Amino acid sequence: MLEAQSKPKRSYVLYILFIFLSSLLLLVDYFSNKEISSYIPKSLTFEFNLNVFESTYIDSFNSLLISRAELVSENIRLEQEVKSLRALEIENSSLKEKIESFENISLIKNFNNLNFIETSLIIKNSSNEFLISGGTNQNFQNGDLVLDDTGYVVGYLREVFYSYSILETFLSQSFKIQLLDKYNNEYLLSSDGNQLSLSSINILTFNTDIDFLFTDISYNHSGKFPVVDTRSINFQLVNNQINSSFNFSNIFTFNTQLFIPKSK
Repeated sequence: MLEAQSKPKRSYVLYILFIFLSSLLLLVDYFSNKEISSYIPKSLTFEFNLNVFESTYIDSFNSLLISRAELVSENIRLEQEVKSLRALEIENSSLKEKIESFENISLIKNFNNLNFIETSLIIKNSSNEFLISGGTNQNFQNGDLVLDDTGYVVGYLREVFYSYSILETFLSQSFKIQLLDKYNNEYLLSSDGNQLSLSSINILTFNTDIDFLFTDISYNHSGKFPVVDTRSINFQLVNNQINSSFNFSNIFTFNTQLFIPKSK
């Protein structure tokens, strides 16, 4: 209680002391011809360049906002890219499971170095040309091979557009493709629209157990895929030249699953 009463008294004494000292200072200054006040500036000026301040800090703030926006945008882009890659990986895995069930999968070389893109027939015209789904939007290119669901090549892409492509098949009169056998003998397979004709280009070693004719990367094909099963075909060698004609053995329909192999 005593302590609470002493606080106002103490404040009162300090107030009286402040007035006394102020008055004393004024009197001394008056009788000294204001020598004391001459040492005190009449006004104190504090200056700094507001424009520089605003420009510097606003630019820094804007830079931070832009950097953050760019980071957020890049993060979103990377997340979408990862999702797309995961979806593509799942799709390729699913397709490979389908393709691994091909009865002729053992004949396909460098299988693990390929991705397989599934496509389907859209329409067939009177010239036996087929339109298939997919084009440059799926990285298809002229000359890409097309496999059926048994693992055989049924044709190649003759012309590629954005979302569809023209498939050249055995049924086309302009169909031609170069092939190899397991002894690296070279052949040309062509069609007249009714039958296939096989003629040798270069025979290194002639053997009757050729079994299959394959595509090959030496002809800019994406891999080694079976095209013709020659085990039921009679070959004739005349002047080191092989010629043979035979009917189509693997005819596909609109229900046939088709795949385009692409190098990874």
